[in-house]
Amino acid sequence: MHHSHLYGHLLTVVDVETTGVIPNYHEIIQIACVPLDENYNPSKRYRHFYLDGIAPDHPERMGRDAKLKNHLDPYKLAEEYVSQSRAADLLEEWFLSLALPADKRLVPLAHNWPFERSMLQAWLGPDSFNTLWDGRARDTQCSVALINDIHSWQGNEVPFSSISLISCCNRLGIELDNAHNALADCIATAKVYRELIRLFG
Repeated sequence: MHHSHLYGHLLTVVDVETTGVIPNYHEIIQIACVPLDENYNPSKRYRHFYLDGIAPDHPERMGRDAKLKNHLDPYKLAEEYVSQSRAADLLEEWFLSLALPADKRLVPLAHNWPFERSMLQAWLGPDSFNTLWDGRARDTQCSVALINDIHSWQGNEVPFSSISLISCCNRLGIELDNAHNALADCIATAKVYRELIRLFG
């Protein structure tokens, strides 16, 4: 199997945990990027990137729902972890270490890419964002919604009762023991994507 359709770009699962859902107000406080191989498994050639804590500039802005989901203490992060600017630098350094061919980028795979994209763009700025990420994203949440639409159009029962990552994992028999941890969600998203291709491709 060869990913010729990626034109030299690298399919990479990405997930962020944040202090809320409003770009340029809430902040990324955890991030993982996991390159995939030709079989849609985590790559052994390219190492993954994971920061389990990024210090928010405004810990007081963390929403209650966000804290309940990711269980991260924004004030502890602010005191003990790397700054927002240093985290962005580390991400760019990791990207450069991949040594991709000239003008090749990461093809994002996410569960709800519009959210991840909006937070990443606000954090990195448009120039840095576009240097790292290709525009031809894959999104397991959109894929599941499409599969449901196809089944509904055909008059069949929809296979997914919910399009959340946890629900998709449950439906497909995929374990997700540490939901709303960026690295765990990346691994689960990759498994969901692989199963969707296998079952519905």
